[in-house]
Amino acid sequence: MESVSVSVISNSTIYGTTRLPSPYPPARFAHWQCRSAKFRSVRSTLSGSSSAQFTHGRNELDIGRSQHLRSTNASKVVKDKIKQNASASMHIDEDIVRIRRLFSETKSRQTSVSAYDTAWVAMVPSLEDSQLPQFPQCLSWIMNHQLWDGSWGLPDLPYIKDRLSHTLACIIALRTWNAGIENVEMGLRFIRENIGKIASEDQHDPIGFEIIFTAMLEEARGLGLDLPYDSSPIKQMLSKRYEILRRIEIDQMNDYDQSLTFIVEGIRSMVDWNKVLRHQSKDGSLFHSPSATACALMHTRKSNCLMYLKSMLETLGGGVPSVYPINVFTALSMVDRLESLGISRHFKCEIKQALDDVYRCWTENKIIEGISSTSDIINSSVSFRILRWNGYDVSPDVFVSFLQDGSFLPSVEKRGQAVTAMLNLYKSSQMMFPGERTLEEAKSFSRNYLAKNEANIAMDDQNLVHKDLDKEVEYALAVPWLASLERLEHRRYIENNAFDDIWIGKTSYKIPCISCDSFLTLAKNDFNICQAMQQKDLQELEKWCVDSKFGDLHYARQKLVYCYFSVASTLFSPEMSAARIVWTKNAVLAIVIDDFYDVGGSTEELQCFLEAVKRWDPAGINSLPDNVKILFSALYNTVNDIAQNACAFQGRDVSIHLREIWYRLVMSMMKEAEWAKTGYIPSMQEYLENGKTSIAMEPIVLIALYFVGPKLSEQTICHHEYSSLMELVNICGRLLNDIRGDKREAKEGKVNYVTLFMKEYPVSTAENAIEKIRQTIYQSTQKLLRNLLQPSVLPHESKKLYWYMVRILQLFYLKTDGLTSPTEMLEHINMVIFDPIV
Repeated sequence: MESVSVSVISNSTIYGTTRLPSPYPPARFAHWQCRSAKFRSVRSTLSGSSSAQFTHGRNELDIGRSQHLRSTNASKVVKDKIKQNASASMHIDEDIVRIRRLFSETKSRQTSVSAYDTAWVAMVPSLEDSQLPQFPQCLSWIMNHQLWDGSWGLPDLPYIKDRLSHTLACIIALRTWNAGIENVEMGLRFIRENIGKIASEDQHDPIGFEIIFTAMLEEARGLGLDLPYDSSPIKQMLSKRYEILRRIEIDQMNDYDQSLTFIVEGIRSMVDWNKVLRHQSKDGSLFHSPSATACALMHTRKSNCLMYLKSMLETLGGGVPSVYPINVFTALSMVDRLESLGISRHFKCEIKQALDDVYRCWTENKIIEGISSTSDIINSSVSFRILRWNGYDVSPDVFVSFLQDGSFLPSVEKRGQAVTAMLNLYKSSQMMFPGERTLEEAKSFSRNYLAKNEANIAMDDQNLVHKDLDKEVEYALAVPWLASLERLEHRRYIENNAFDDIWIGKTSYKIPCISCDSFLTLAKNDFNICQAMQQKDLQELEKWCVDSKFGDLHYARQKLVYCYFSVASTLFSPEMSAARIVWTKNAVLAIVIDDFYDVGGSTEELQCFLEAVKRWDPAGINSLPDNVKILFSALYNTVNDIAQNACAFQGRDVSIHLREIWYRLVMSMMKEAEWAKTGYIPSMQEYLENGKTSIAMEPIVLIALYFVGPKLSEQTICHHEYSSLMELVNICGRLLNDIRGDKREAKEGKVNYVTLFMKEYPVSTAENAIEKIRQTIYQSTQKLLRNLLQPSVLPHESKKLYWYMVRILQLFYLKTDGLTSPTEMLEHINMVIFDPIV
C-alpha cells in the first residue's frame, strides 16, 4: 500500500474513556443516530442498479467521456482546448466592462422611438391655444421619419398590424394639424394596400389592437381621410370591437382594470375619466405609457400629465418611446438575461443594486414600468421569480389581482400575447413555498393553458418576437424547473438565444441595452473556458480512479463521468474545481462501496470492511481480503487527502467529521445486508430511517460543503438546520429512487418503500401509492426551497449545495434511473462537459 496522505491519529487520542460505546463523540453521534437504517442496499442516484448489471459494470463506460477523452491524445485534447480558450479569456474582461457600463446607462438609455406614441403626443393641443400643437417637435419627428414605403414603425419587421397602427396614428396626427400633406398621402396609400391583412389570424396583434385601431379608424373617418371604411376587413374589425365592448360592459364597471386603462385611447369616448385617473402614477403617467398619458391630457388637461410629457421630451427630444421611463424594467431584464446565460457571477454588485431598485418598487406597490394587463403579469412574474430567487421577501399575493373568475388572463387579451404571460407565470409559480395557495392556482392554470394551446403557439406568437417560443413551452412542460439543471439551461439559452430582442406592447419596440451582443459573446467564451477546466478536472479524477484500483473490482460500476456531471452541471465555475473534485470522489466511492455491499462481498468481507472503517487504522491493511483492502485503501487515502485540503479551506481540522459521515453510511449498508440475509421485513418508518442514510447523499453533500467558500464552524455543523436540510435531501433522494425502482425491485423480490407503503396504508394500486409518496417529495422540496431563500444560520452559498443535489436527483429520476439507463443522460453529459459552444 502506498503511504497515507496525512498522519494517523490514534483511536485513544480521538476517543476517550468517557465516550459512548460508539466510536464517535456522544453529542454528535446522538445527533446522527436519529437517522438509523434502511433495508436494502443503496440504489441512489449515484449508485443503484440490478445485480445483473454489475457483471458488465466495468464496461458500462462513461459514454460521453469515451467520445472525447478516451484516446491516447486525451491530454493533448484538453491542453489544446485550454490554449484555444486562453485567447477567449482575454476578451472576457472587455465584455464584462462593457456590460457593467450598460448597467450605469440604464437610467439614460430608453427604448427605440415609437411612431405611434409620438403621434399621440403630437395630437395634444396646446393648453394655451387649442389651434396649435402642444409639442410641435413631435410633428417634426413624424415628418422626418417616414419609411420608404409610406409607413412608420421599426424597419425590417414583418408585423403588418403593428406597422398599420404606427402609420394610422401618424397620418391622424399630421391631418389634425394640416401638416405633411405628402406624408399623409404616402401613408394612406400604404394603409389601403395592406388593410386587407388587419383581420388575418396569421398576423401578430399588438396589445389592444382590435380596440385601438378601430377607434383610430373612426377618428380618421371624422378627419376625412380617404380609406376603404366599407371594406370587408374593416367591417369585420368593427364588429369584433363591438362584441368585445359589449362583453366587458364598461358603463357597468365600478372601476376599470389595468388592461382597459392601458388602452384608454381606444375607448376614450366612453370612459369615466375620474375612474381612469385612479390608475395614474405619481409621475403623472398612466402605466408609463406616453400614448395613454397624452390621451388623458387631451381629455382632462391635468397638469401632472403635462409635466410627465414635458419632462420626457426635454430628456429625449422629439421622438417618444413606447414606455417611459424604463430603467428599472431594463435593469430587471438585464439581470434575467445574465442569470439565464450563466454569467451573473461576474456582476454581483450591479445585480444587487438593480434588484434593490426593483424591490423598492415592489414594496412601494409601484408598477415596474408595466405596459398592459398581460405585460403586467409578465413583469410581476419575472420580478417575483428573480427577486425570490435572490433572497428578497416577496409575497405571491401580487398575483391575486390577476385572478378573475378562475382565470389569470384578462378577457380582452388574445392567445398570442397570453402564451408569453402564462409561460412566465408558470415559471414563477414553481418557486413555491409551503402553503402558498395562490401559486398553486397559478401553476395549475398556467400549465393547463400552455398544454391546451401548445400546438398553436408557433403561429400565434409569431416566433420572431420570441425565438423558439414553442420549444420553450414544450421544454417547460416536459422538464420541471426542479429537474432543469443550471448548466443545461444556460446552454439552451446560449444556443437558442431565446430572448425578446423585439418587445410587443401596443406597438413593437427594442431596448438597446438588452440587445447588446456582449451578453452572448461573454456567455459563449465563459462556457467554453469553464468546460475546459472541467475536462482538466476529469483527467485528475481519472488518474485517481486508476490509482485507487477500482478497475480491479469486477462488480463495481464505473460511473466517474456521471458523478462528475452531477456537480459540473451546477458548480460550474473554475473557482469551484476543488468542490467538484471532492463531490465526485465521494460519489464514486459511494457507488463502489454500495456495489460491494449489494453484490460484491461476502458476509465476512462486509463485516471486515465495517470494522476497518470503524478503526480507521492502516496498520493491519495487508491482512484484509483483497476486495476489502482495495476499498479501504481508497476510502482511507481519499478521505485523509480531502481532510487535509479541507483544513486549508476551513482553517481547522475536520477529519473526525468526515470519518463519522462515512462510518454512518457503511453502518446503514451493513444493516441492509443483515436484513437481506435474515429475510427481515422492516416497518415503513424503520426502512425510511435507514434509507435516508444509505441513499448516500451525506458524504457527497456534507463533505463538499467545506469547499464552496464559507467557513463552517463546529457550532454551525452542530446546528439543527445543518441536519434538517440534509434530512430533506435524503427524503427526496430515497423516495425518488424507490419510485423509479419499484417495478424492477418487485421482480427481484426486494423490499421497496412503495410496497411497504401499500402494505401499511389502504391504497389500491402502486400508482396511488406513488402519487401519495410524490406529495411527500413535493412538500420536502418546498421546505428546502424556503430555507434556501430565507436568512438562516448556514450561509446561502452552503445551502445551495443541498438544493443542487435535490435538482440533480429530480433530473436523474425524471424518466428513469439516470445511472442504470446511460443513454438518457448521455446528451446532457456531452452538452455540459464535452461539446464546446461554437
